[in-house]
Amino acid sequence: MNSTSISTAALSPGLSRRPSISSRVSFAVSNAEQGEASREGQIEDEIAEIKRYEDFTTIDWVQDAAREQARRKARRKRTAGVYRLGQPGWRYRIWESYDAAQGWIVVTIIGAAIGLNAAFLNIVTEWLADIKTGYCTTGFYLNEKFCCWGEDNGCEQWHRWTGFGPLNYFIYFLFATLFACVSATLVKSYAPYAAGSGISEIKCIIAGFVMKGFLGFWTLLIKSICLPLAIASGLSVGKEGPSVHYAVCTGNVISRLFNKYRSNAGKTREILSACAAAGVAVAFGSPIGGVLFSLEEMSSYFPLKTMWRSYFCALVATAVLSAMNPFRTGQLVMFQVKYDRDWHFFEIVFYIIIGIFGGLYGAFVMKWNLRAQAFRKKYLTKYAVLEATLLAAG
Repeated sequence: MNSTSISTAALSPGLSRRPSISSRVSFAVSNAEQGEASREGQIEDEIAEIKRYEDFTTIDWVQDAAREQARRKARRKRTAGVYRLGQPGWRYRIWESYDAAQGWIVVTIIGAAIGLNAAFLNIVTEWLADIKTGYCTTGFYLNEKFCCWGEDNGCEQWHRWTGFGPLNYFIYFLFATLFACVSATLVKSYAPYAAGSGISEIKCIIAGFVMKGFLGFWTLLIKSICLPLAIASGLSVGKEGPSVHYAVCTGNVISRLFNKYRSNAGKTREILSACAAAGVAVAFGSPIGGVLFSLEEMSSYFPLKTMWRSYFCALVATAVLSAMNPFRTGQLVMFQVKYDRDWHFFEIVFYIIIGIFGGLYGAFVMKWNLRAQAFRKKYLTKYAVLEATLLAAG
């Protein structure tokens, strides 16, 4: 067989190889530059044809950069008709301004949504925690503090469930068990990714790992419903870690509404870094602390523009949370630290002692926590709902 027949066989349809991703991107860009596209949307179709990232893989930052370049060149090709006398027309200038400001628009919307969600969770958590002991006659939706506003030791409007103490204790026990059982069942049945704080997984996702569904709408919904239930049940859980998870979920869901971020996984992760900062900001009432947390702990790629967007997103989130004022005290968090007095020199000795015992206690906790996790993984994996229910009942 000669070389011609060999080359012909290599090019036969059955043995032809699919072009690589980079070559297909280059082909799409060249079509835009040479004007070979037969219709206006052909370049978008060719870019959309590029395969999506599969689950439990890593993104290709170079590919996403090429995709963004192709998107910009395709847009210039589509807007070539709006030029007048060699100068860009007003429609092109409006699009360029919108495209440049799209990142700030997205983080503004996300920050407002995170602040609203945080205020909602604070209000619902307080109400669920108080409904275990009684109810307000003037408004069933009010917790004890709002029902007896201005009074320290209860009021006539707040009624216990019964006048019999042991029965009230049983009702309290019943509510706590019910809250834990419902939250655990919802998480296990509908959104397993909503379990835990999610910070470790988010660090991997921002670094480029793909976990489909971990930041989806269903996870956000179940997380927002079950977090107040779990806290009100009396379980030893807090909202600081989960606040980062639902904040990043909010950012992922909203950013998908914009084509610039829907088709570019690399740019989406810049938004997720800003969302992580906003999540910490609404949990502790500290926008700058949220930015530092995202910079030091969450993000492996943190350019200057991402830092400013993270701070702006955290600032918007805390401003919305402050405007909602969920505790009616003007505070962003329930326990707010105030630096209204100086420390004394002799207190340094006690600070050192506390630091030493804190380090020893931390090492002790980490050692036994690993053993507890191994025990739970070995014996309690199949009984997750029962475990949470019994812990709340205890």
